[in-house]
Amino acid sequence: MKRLQDKVAIITGGGRGIGRAIALGFSQEGAHVVIASRSESELEDVATEIIQTGQSVIPIVCDVTDEDQVKTLVAETLDTFSQVDILVNNAGTGAMRPVWGTPKGTFESILAVNLIGTFLCTKHVWRPMRDAAGGSIINVSSMGGLEGYPLLSAYCASKFGQIGFTKACAEEGKQDNIRVNAIAPGKADTAFRAQIKENKSQMLKADDHVGICIFLASNESQYINGQVIPIEWYGPEVMRE
Repeated sequence: MKRLQDKVAIITGGGRGIGRAIALGFSQEGAHVVIASRSESELEDVATEIIQTGQSVIPIVCDVTDEDQVKTLVAETLDTFSQVDILVNNAGTGAMRPVWGTPKGTFESILAVNLIGTFLCTKHVWRPMRDAAGGSIINVSSMGGLEGYPLLSAYCASKFGQIGFTKACAEEGKQDNIRVNAIAPGKADTAFRAQIKENKSQMLKADDHVGICIFLASNESQYINGQVIPIEWYGPEVMRE
């Protein structure tokens, strides 16, 4: 039996990078996947890959900062699959700027995607999960939610907030059998970090995040709740060749 057999998972930011890798990993473990992103072309590419695994997939264009679009995302998931078992809040954004040079609109837009988006998606899957006797919510935070980094004040603020939100929701979820956990990736080879010149051979790859998310989504982690799991590359460079 596959670990996520016939479970239904919504994955935001599912069109590329970590979200794409998680969507493919979940489908290989038997889940029906709903992938959400603002880019229709990226979603269609990932959907094509998932269909080849034999699993069901729905690509839905969704801006997680827009509550009406989030409502539609959840409603279409329920219309098709009648349930939501797993939510991965992966959609995220960031910008490298000194605090004195960060426009108010930039700060607000980062908070909107990373924190408000996490809130909206969690809010609207909560009742369906509760009514179906429970579920698992996984928030993709960051080491920037555990430590402060220069030039990333807005990003860190949003990720610290996301971790606080995770822990508060985990407490609420106890009475509804909804587990809420977070992962905190370190340096990962993603589009966001492409602007930084660094040794990519010693960075996390998108696939490195899949195993822990499958574990947190599955019944194997049924007693894990309110945890933040750091993920960082510690091995020698030669192992990444």
